[in-house]
This record gives sequence, C-alpha cells and structure tokens, in this order.
Amino acid sequence: MGNEKLHARLTAAGLGRVASELVRLSMPSIRMDCRRVADQAALPVASSRLGGRPDLRSGQSWPDWQGSPMAFVAQVNLADVAAHDEEGHLPHTGLLSFFCAVDDSAAGVMLGESAPSSWMVSHFDGDLGTLVRLPVPPELPEHLDFPSCQVAFSREPTLPDFESREILGLGLSEPERHAYTAVQFDSSAMNHHLLGYPLRFERSPFISGYVKAQGIPHPYMIDVSREEQRQKCQDLQQRGPELLRDLQHNAEEEWRLLLQVFSNEEAQMDWGGGGVLHFCIPKDALSRREFARVWAEMQFV
Repeated sequence: MGNEKLHARLTAAGLGRVASELVRLSMPSIRMDCRRVADQAALPVASSRLGGRPDLRSGQSWPDWQGSPMAFVAQVNLADVAAHDEEGHLPHTGLLSFFCAVDDSAAGVMLGESAPSSWMVSHFDGDLGTLVRLPVPPELPEHLDFPSCQVAFSREPTLPDFESREILGLGLSEPERHAYTAVQFDSSAMNHHLLGYPLRFERSPFISGYVKAQGIPHPYMIDVSREEQRQKCQDLQQRGPELLRDLQHNAEEEWRLLLQVFSNEEAQMDWGGGGVLHFCIPKDALSRREFARVWAEMQFV
C-alpha cells in the first residue's frame, strides 16, 4: 500500500480533515508476507524466513537462556530488503537473526522480560555461503519448533501511535480519534514488518528499553515494600497516564522499531495468546549497527 492508498483509506474512515498530515507523518516499513514451505531443505542457506532452523556461523551453538534453547523467530537476508530500504536505515549485506526465550506453555510467554540476555539479535556480515543450518536442539519444546515460512518483502507506510506527540498535536475530535484507532488496528495493519512504527496492545514498546538504558525506575515495576516506594505508588496512581505518556514521548525521540512479529498461523507462533513480539533499538545503535543493544518486548491483549 502506497501513500495514495493510505490517504484514500484515511479519508474513507472519516479522517479527511487530517489525511494529508497523517500521510506526511507516516513512516515506511518493510512488510514481511510469509508462506509456509513443506520442506525447509529446499530453501537456500541464509534465505529470509520466519521460523524453521537458523543458519549460523560454523561452530556457533543454538542460543540459549539459562540452559534452555531460545525460540528462533526470524532471519533476514539484508540483500532482500535493500530495494525497500530507500533511506538506508538497515545494512544491505549480511544476515540479521532474531531469537527470544519463550516459556514452554501452549501460549508461549516471554521469559526474562527485563533481561537482555533472554533474547538475541545478531548481524553476520561475512560470506553467507559459510553459514551452517543448525539442527533443532532436543530440549526445544515441540511447539516452539516453528515451521519454516518463506518471506516476500514490500514497502508499506505505517502510522504513528495514537498516544504519540505528533498525533496528540493534531487535536483529533473524539470521533476522529476512534476512526484513527480503527484504521491502526484493522486486519491489514497487524502484519510482520521491519522498521516503521510498531502497533502495540499495551503501552509503547519503547518504554521498557528506554528506562533501562536511562537508568530510570520503571513506573510499573517498583518495590512497594519500602515506605518511599509506597509514596511513589500513590503518586503513580494519580499521575500514571500522564507519566507514561511523557516516558513514551521521550522514548520515541530515541528509539525505533527494528522488527515486529504478530502471532500467526503460518509459522504457528503464538505470543502470549494472540499477542505481538517487538524488537526495538536505539536510533543511534541502529546507525552504528550495534544490534546487541536491541530490547525485546512481548505484548498481548
């Protein structure tokens, strides 16, 4: 979907007054449309895909967290996305791989959600022909052994969060606000993509990584066993929405989405019972290709 189609979609939803401004505020993403393959062996080493078995450096073991193998989420051959990344935000060579520690329940929930060691994003920029497809570890729960899905990429605009500074600055009426949220959450918006704006269910996915990087106590993760923290809890009850919004706006200045993957039938991924998995990165880290600074967050309804 290009900008003209986005403009028409916004106008049809009753947002004609601000449609042009919303198109201006939109950000391009690289959409990932997935199709399950019957035999992963038919896919070349280092091909872009969701699920399946990862292609890693010879001698590299399957990433684990506290002795348990992580779920392999995706790998992206960056040459495949170069034509869609006109701004050059991503490297255009090498392989980007995504792993995350997920529990062994039927609806997998992220483990160690405040521990960066419980996920891994790596960029291999050597000879892709030297990569080796790893066997599935026997300790990996069967439902986390996701079927392999081939990926096709396309460029698509995404819209800012409804609580972002830019959208609040438009002064949307109540009907316009509901219309905007409906456009954001229609079925076509719930897709897998690189870059662009994230689509969230709870708070902005940028907040947790931002407060950790800044050394700021997370407003919803405080120890209320101490008197001074109990006072913070009372303050939070009074200022919670305002405080969270301020944190979101500050975080949006410094962070951006790297990858968004929704629960899906193609790869049989279920994040917390129908949720979404975000991998976010500081803007300066992305420009420096420092993928070790990625922060992952899982959200669900």
